[in-house]
Parts: sequence; structure tokens; C-alpha cells
Amino acid sequence: MPLGLSDNLFKRIISALALLPVVLGAIYLGDWWFYTLLVIGGYMMTTEWHMMLKNNQKPYIIGSFLCVSTLPLPILVFQTEETQFALWTIGIILLFALILLLYRPAKLSQIDSSASVATSLSGVAYIGLAILSLMWLRHLDNDGLLVIWLFFAVWAMDVGGYFAGKSIGGPKLAPSISPKKTWAGLIGGMLLAALVSLVISYLFGWGTPLNFAIAGAVVALVAQLGDLYESAIKRHMDIKDSGSIIPGHGGILDRVDGIIFAAPFTALVIAVAILNGAGQ
Repeated sequence: MPLGLSDNLFKRIISALALLPVVLGAIYLGDWWFYTLLVIGGYMMTTEWHMMLKNNQKPYIIGSFLCVSTLPLPILVFQTEETQFALWTIGIILLFALILLLYRPAKLSQIDSSASVATSLSGVAYIGLAILSLMWLRHLDNDGLLVIWLFFAVWAMDVGGYFAGKSIGGPKLAPSISPKKTWAGLIGGMLLAALVSLVISYLFGWGTPLNFAIAGAVVALVAQLGDLYESAIKRHMDIKDSGSIIPGHGGILDRVDGIIFAAPFTALVIAVAILNGAGQ
């Protein structure tokens, strides 16, 4: 392999380089361009979710996808004031979070494939959380830097975690869920996310660098929880990957599991801050 890289890592790098311009371009352009990216991703994620839970009934997949793709439309179409959308966003995030608590990984693995409504509802909550939050975060920012920072912080968690975990090793983070993840990987990922956030803050003069670095580390931690959540589902369902569409990464859910948790968390924090500021 080139540069002594493993076959899997080489595929990961090539896949990331191929997808990066498309993702960053859609984020920068915003509006319908970004919505289109979310819809395409939403369809792939919804399909993988149902396949992962061994429920491939097309009416339920399509129904879930329609719900997921409709959620961000009010933000895109009406463009109303931030405080109203902040309240709406908080309400939906908390509702979907409650659904995910009810249908946690161990519970999902016990759902019979004929219980399609439960599978679809949990999928709408899981995927819809991320898509709604990303659309709203993009709505807050004229040039898309907020969403770009979020993506880079999560990617930094993945990269830092991978290399720190491989080179340092040590105690396992959650051996019963994901045997390869280590505490060293978690700390390495958080540190790299903090560094990336610090650089973005300096380059664009955006926010207080130290606060931004702390925010990057916290987002990375939440992203790791998202990774573990999906890993727990796959372990309960006895599957390795959510799909095989991305070489070296498996499915689209395998690639964005960190974003799925980090985006709602970031949106929730910002929405609460907006409402707090409006109330003062």
C-alpha cells in the first residue's frame, strides 16, 4: 500500500477525499443545495437503518424517508426568525431524544421485524434529529462555517481517535460494545478536535479561540457517544457494518454516526442560548 498504509485506511482516505468537495460545496452553497445533500443522505441512511434492523419492507422505508426529508422544509421555505425556530428545534430534539431512550440499542434488537412501526419511528427520530439540526444550523450562518466546523470537529475525532488508539493502545473504552476503541483514542480525538477548532477560530476570527477549542473537544466527546450508540446496535444485531456503499467505511451510517449525535447536541446548546438571549 502507498506510504505503508493499510488497505482499509487507504480506502478510507480515498473515499474521504472524493466526498469532501461535494459535502463542503453543498454546505457552502446552502439552501436547496444543502437540503438536496441531506435528502440524498437521508434516503441512504433510512434504508440502511431498516436493513440493519432486518426490516426491509419498502412502504415503511419510504414512509420514514418522507418524514425525515420533510422535517427541515419549514426552515428552508419560511425562513422565520431565529427564536421561533429555536423553540421548535428544542421541542423536536427533546421528543426524538425521548423516542431514542425508549428504543435504545438493546430494546431495538428485541423488536420483531414485523413491528415495522417501531423500527420506522426510531429511525425517523435517529436520522431526523441530525437532518433537522444540520438544516437549522446552516440557516443560522450565512457562509456555512458553523456546519463546516461541526463536520471538521467530528472528523478530527475520528482521525485523532484512530491514530492515537493504534499508536498508544491501552485500556479499552467500551470493550463490550466496540472492542477496538480505547481511552487513548478518545483523548487523542478530543485533543485533535480542540486543535482543529482553535485553528478555525484563528483563521476566520470566529469566536474566542479557547472557548472554541473547548467546544470542539465537547462536540468530539458527543460524537464518540454517537459512534458507540450505533456500534451497540450493530453488536446486538450481530452485523459488522450498516452497509457497504463507502469503501473502507461500510455504510453511510458508519460514516456519520458521530454527526448524528453531535449535530442535535450543538443545535440544542445554540437554541437554548438564543432563547436565553431573547428573554433577557
